[in-house]
Amino acid sequence: MKKLIILIIACHSFVNLYAQCDIKTNIRQDGNVIKYFNPKPIIKEKEYELGASIYKNQTSGQYLVSIIVLHKNGYSQDISGDLKIQTNSNNGISLKNIENKQVVMNGKRVTIGMFEIDKRSLIILKNNTLKSIFFEMNSKIYGSTITENKSLFMNQLQCLK
Repeated sequence: MKKLIILIIACHSFVNLYAQCDIKTNIRQDGNVIKYFNPKPIIKEKEYELGASIYKNQTSGQYLVSIIVLHKNGYSQDISGDLKIQTNSNNGISLKNIENKQVVMNGKRVTIGMFEIDKRSLIILKNNTLKSIFFEMNSKIYGSTITENKSLFMNQLQCLK
């Protein structure tokens, strides 16, 4: 009976881990293989919603945070500056903005920002839940306390091991 219970728990854990690891793969024309996740919501505010996910360039080993800002008023803006992240650790993170653009997704205009994760930040993100995220658009600071999916980056980085 004990073995059956342990087997059921192990199967349940495997299924939950697999469900969280819905990794997508993109083989680019330049030969780079990119592993990524669809963005999940982390902040819902009156003016905007923020989704995020982790990307990994399998070819170079580079990790990125992608944020997607849905502007509820329909007016999209450019992201400028670094992404500031606070986790449940005592260490803050500042990730360098390497790309941003405005696109139409599902008929709605959104802003996408890509931020490079350095080695120090990667360790912090692997081991700590999210508290808050802040970024800048058109000289105005946006962001807030994380309201959903606080362990998003931890889970996605675990999947990319």
